[in-house]
Amino acid sequence: MPPLFKYLPRKYTEAFVSRGELLFRSLSYFRNYEELLVRGDRHEGRRLYRPPQGLELTKTETGEKMLLPWAFESNVKDREVYVFCLSVDLSPELGREFGTDTCIEVTDAVALVAKVRSALKLRRWVRQGRVLHGRVEYYSPEQEPQAEWAVPERMIMRKTHDYQHQREYRFAFARGNALEVNNVETLLTSTPGSVQPTLEGHPEYVLKVGSLAKVCRIHTLA
Repeated sequence: MPPLFKYLPRKYTEAFVSRGELLFRSLSYFRNYEELLVRGDRHEGRRLYRPPQGLELTKTETGEKMLLPWAFESNVKDREVYVFCLSVDLSPELGREFGTDTCIEVTDAVALVAKVRSALKLRRWVRQGRVLHGRVEYYSPEQEPQAEWAVPERMIMRKTHDYQHQREYRFAFARGNALEVNNVETLLTSTPGSVQPTLEGHPEYVLKVGSLAKVCRIHTLA
């Protein structure tokens, strides 16, 4: 497993490296827009389908088909899913994008996975201590979602191709039944991702996994 890289301000490196404190934020947090000083992705935790020719709809009464300039959205329970984001790339460009000149390299990613899994097993409110982890996959909203729109754990590990340069690796877990198949909200809309952004009411959780000093190296980016 390749090394992983966490971009964050230097003042937070001690908490991460020495104490193993991982700040998981809800998916709803990451949906905020950049104008609110957050690196927002309005489609985070959402499977978007927006074919260029429009959505084809069929009237059940007559069988008549029509094309409308709308999009299909499927949304996970974004306040019940928590993620911790890293990258598989060490890049000064990513440092600038994330607003920091410091990056922590996790040289033994397998050890980090084991520590996260062990810590979550101790949290009874995380069902079966279940953790998702892996590289984020990127897709075009023009691609048909197939059955993916009904599978939250699949949607959580996917983002639109606008973010593929980040080459993200993420950890995720959920409260309650947020990962159950079909536990999503769907809608047809002419304005996808148009929910008013806010910095309020986004849950977060600090997962303490123990010292990571033996598997970390700190880089100062140019």
